[in-house]
Order: sequence, then C-alpha cells, then structure tokens
Amino acid sequence: MSSSDGVFREIGTAVAAEAVLRRMGMGPSAARGAPALAALVARGIGEGEALAAPAAVRATFRIRRNAGGVVEFKETPFAIRSARVAELLAPCSCATFIGATVGAALTSAAERLMREKRMTEAMILDAYGSEAVEAVVEAAAASLGREAAKEGFELTRRFSPGYGDWALDAQPGVLAALGAERIGLSAGRGCILVPEKSVTAVVGWVPRGGG
Repeated sequence: MSSSDGVFREIGTAVAAEAVLRRMGMGPSAARGAPALAALVARGIGEGEALAAPAAVRATFRIRRNAGGVVEFKETPFAIRSARVAELLAPCSCATFIGATVGAALTSAAERLMREKRMTEAMILDAYGSEAVEAVVEAAAASLGREAAKEGFELTRRFSPGYGDWALDAQPGVLAALGAERIGLSAGRGCILVPEKSVTAVVGWVPRGGG
C-alpha cells in the first residue's frame, strides 16, 4: 500500500543528553552538579553521531488471513504467530514491517572502551546507540504515518519480535520479508539482531475512524 517502501539512509539520530542519562538509569539532574559527567555525555554523543550509520528498511504486505492468532500475508510466505499481534492487526487490511539500525561501529567502540576499563564512557556510548536506533525507527514510522494519513489510514502502535507472545525466533522471517540484508541487518545466535543496535517491528494500517 505504501509506494515508497524500501531503504532509507538519510535519517537523523539527534539524541538529547537527558535521554542518554535516562537510558543509563540516571535522572536528568545527574549531570547538573557533575560537570565532568556532563562533559563526558556531550563528548559521547558527539562520538556516537560520528560513528552512527543510520538506516531503515520498510516492506508493506496485504493481510490475506487473520485467524487463530496467526496473521498471513498475500505477498510473502512469512506469517506472524502471536495472539497479541493478531489482535493488534484485527482491523487492518495490510501491515508494514520496519527494520532499523545504526550500524556496528557504535557497539565496537563501546566494547573497546570496556576493554580499556573506561566504563562510564562505554556506558554513555552504549546508551547513545540505544536511543539513536529508537530515533531511527521512530523516524521511519513517522514518515510512514504521514503517507498512511494521505491515504485515509492511521497506524497501530509498533510491536516487535520478542515482546509479549511474539517469539523472538520470528526474527529471521521478519528479516527475510523485509530484505533486511540491504541495510546489513541479520539475526545471529539466539535470533539476536546483528548489529546489536537494531530494531524490527510491525505496524498495521487502520482505516481512519475504523479502529
């Protein structure tokens, strides 16, 4: 249904210092009385922005059947097996899979800092990466939402493999349906996404006023 599915690379990854601190389990006031920490966070964000390689991929499929907790699609053999996702997509005639990543360099740099015992800097960079990939998937979903609105649809909330009753072992099927190799995204041991700072999700298209 979306004419602009595919790969997207011109995506901003603006992340506020407060978001990094929150991801680290600290309140926004943590850095106010600690100028050294504030400086480390600012530097970590700058380094993260330089290392990030944001990319997203989208693929939209028409729903062929939604019954018994299984959602089948017309254009792909992949099926979602989850009662919660089936309920989410119940009012939908189609759904879009989204994959997003900020690349592997951020994780590699954080791991190097850990080996060098620079733990705070490693935590900051790791937190930045988590917030940055969330910014990428949010941007991809927001762009899709604008397209959907033009066609008279609203989007459901996002739902990802590994949450609720949608098993994480669905990840390879989601990636195949997306053609996620186009942005270097794959599933490793235990179906964990590679690169680590990556996300996949599905959203449904609901006719405006019909959800």
